Amino acid sequence: MSTKNKTVQIGSTKYEMLGVINDGDSKVRLKDSAGNVEEMTSDSFITQLNEGKAKYLD
Repeated sequence: MSTKNKTVQIGSTKYEMLGVINDGDSKVRLKDSAGNVEEMTSDSFITQLNEGKAKYLD
């Protein structure tokens, strides 16, 4: 069974949410439409969601 990754928007950029990794710090992995992969701490991601700077699109 395959699952579709969530799409999130941070600012004006849309990202595919690849998952969460824990290498000592919990981080969210995001890929933009150009294929660039970025990592952001989970705390920072949650803060941006709470402040309305990020949102789930699906």
